[in-house]
Amino acid sequence: MRAPDSLTIGALAVSELWRRGARHLKSGPLYRWRFASAGLSKISYSPIDLRPGEPELARNYYAGQFTFAGETVETSGSSPFALETSNAEWMEHLHRFQWLRHLHAADNELARSNGTALISDWIDLWGSRYQSRPWRSDILAQRLIAWLSHGPTLFHNLSEASVRKFQKSVTKQTKYLQYNAQHTRDGYPRLISYMALAFAGLCIQNLEKHIHSVGKDLAREISRQILPDGGHISRNPIVLIDLLADLIPLKQLYQDRGYPPPPELLSAIDRMIGAVRFFTHYSKELAQFNGTGQTPSELVARILARDESKIPAPISAPHSCYERLQGGQTTVIVDTGCPINKATASDAMAGTLSFELTSGSIRFITNCGVPEIERSKYVQFSRATAAHSTATIGDTSSSRFAGESWLHKMLPSSLVLAPKVSDFSRQLVDGFNQVNASHNGYESNFGLIHERELNLSKNGVQFNGVDRFVESQSRKSAAVAIAIRFHLPPQLSASLLSSGYSILIAAPNGDAWTFTCVDAPISLEESIYFSGPGHPRKTEQIVVHANSSKHGEIRWTFERRQKSTRSKERNTMAAPIETPDLLDALNTTPSEPEA
Repeated sequence: MRAPDSLTIGALAVSELWRRGARHLKSGPLYRWRFASAGLSKISYSPIDLRPGEPELARNYYAGQFTFAGETVETSGSSPFALETSNAEWMEHLHRFQWLRHLHAADNELARSNGTALISDWIDLWGSRYQSRPWRSDILAQRLIAWLSHGPTLFHNLSEASVRKFQKSVTKQTKYLQYNAQHTRDGYPRLISYMALAFAGLCIQNLEKHIHSVGKDLAREISRQILPDGGHISRNPIVLIDLLADLIPLKQLYQDRGYPPPPELLSAIDRMIGAVRFFTHYSKELAQFNGTGQTPSELVARILARDESKIPAPISAPHSCYERLQGGQTTVIVDTGCPINKATASDAMAGTLSFELTSGSIRFITNCGVPEIERSKYVQFSRATAAHSTATIGDTSSSRFAGESWLHKMLPSSLVLAPKVSDFSRQLVDGFNQVNASHNGYESNFGLIHERELNLSKNGVQFNGVDRFVESQSRKSAAVAIAIRFHLPPQLSASLLSSGYSILIAAPNGDAWTFTCVDAPISLEESIYFSGPGHPRKTEQIVVHANSSKHGEIRWTFERRQKSTRSKERNTMAAPIETPDLLDALNTTPSEPEA
């Protein structure tokens, strides 16, 4: 391990140990009396829940089948909260209680009685285990919001004793969160904690006196975490969806209660919805950068339907460091930045200068995303540079991540070292929208700077790129292997054309693009797509193989082909096709690739 890495890990570990120590103290015997003896406060208001509910899941829960994080657990008549499991992701999903919305959607007495029984089980089994994982502030905050949203409906017709038991637990958890929110892990966990306290202040009697002070804490955290362009400090697009799913109901709750929402909250919602539009492809899917996987399409649609500004998607997110190229029905979204704050970059990936391309409703070039099932098992592979549509040098990643030692597990984020992006520019050149950027992620190991130039035509039918590998002024470079990858989603088919330097990519709807590169050999190879329901799936990737001593500059192009009928498409895929003349935009004469 290099000295700078050791210093970074040490500093992050000390900071995290201090935070955990403060939380441990605040939830220990010296402070426990402040929330353990919390009195009873009535819940007078309930916020809406924007997340869609699935009534059929309520039937599964009643039958004792709980599926979270890709694992189904059969309770066999026992409470799920009494079970022991090694799947931490499953347990966290269970204790967050966001699945109460499915019981609410079922809207029948059976679902309601099951919901109240499960909440009662939690209170009996976990209601006083303050230093256990279910009492971690972000899990508690999500549980508190879910209980406030659905609990009053579930307990509506029950005995006074049952209602008092529920309300007392809600009050206790709120008091606990009040003492621990400031010691919550930075980023989304801390912000959702202050959001939960704002919900509690607006919903629970006797807590109205905290509305103003909690609003100030919430406004401060929103201002710190939500960037001027609407992105989140984590640079993870899916975090915007998670936050807006609760911020929009919180805004409405403020208005329903007759309290003015913090101006920072109102401004952030507008900016964040604009950022969601920025990250949404024509395919209605979110771009898969820095922790984003499968898009919750119905939730995204509900959030966008709440947009009062109706402002078109911006073309640039300069503070989040992403760019959007738009031409016709073609969208290209590019990662032109690096982590803003290591402590909040828990989902950061080594995808600097990677991009995704969507044509019409089909995503043609993608990053591999992140899995919903067994995330901890696959995350080290999904965050690698090789899982992104960009260049990899020496079969290494452009960012460095901590390992699996006990010290590394103490870190707030596994990210240790990220590249710096420089020489960024955006301009219109000869009818093409152009983005230029470079990063130094491979300078220390290989003495090379990666420069990438991307050009999309105004009509969206041609997308050209140039990857340059420039020797650093501070270090001499040796010959090293380079692989430029373009990952294809599983539903596409691809075939190498007879010329040897072009690949035809076709979608089931007949839309097709041709990739061409004459500066270095190309191939079709296996890839893996992590996102989506179920386990990761096999797919394909286009790989340009190069060597830094021979290929200082590599040019490539995608060109959209005229959409064919199904019969023509079948003939096209059955016989070799001569490569069309796609190289004019590269200003070069076609030549045979190197052997």
